[in-house]
Amino acid sequence: MVEWTNLTGCFGEGTQNPSDDDLKKALSELFKSQDNEHPDAWIEYGSENGPLYSVSIFSSGYALYTKYSDADMSDELENKKIENVTEDSAFALWKNLMDGNESKI
Repeated sequence: MVEWTNLTGCFGEGTQNPSDDDLKKALSELFKSQDNEHPDAWIEYGSENGPLYSVSIFSSGYALYTKYSDADMSDELENKKIENVTEDSAFALWKNLMDGNESKI
């Protein structure tokens, strides 16, 4: 069971249980800024007693999906790089993660 979802924007602002508008705003900031010092924004989705999932979106057009064994990121269980990521496809990746559709990532 998932207990929480955290969004971290490219400038470090965090949002718990983000709405669709929060996701769109974070992605818009990321893709418009093209800031080399702040190149990504990410979602972490998990629970204290189960796996932790993360999808990081990079303004240069790729994403990294990682599944960890627990919230402490003790063991990396899965890892995938996704190329040619746009603002729209990034939103879809985050939504799939938040909806529990990891297989669609």
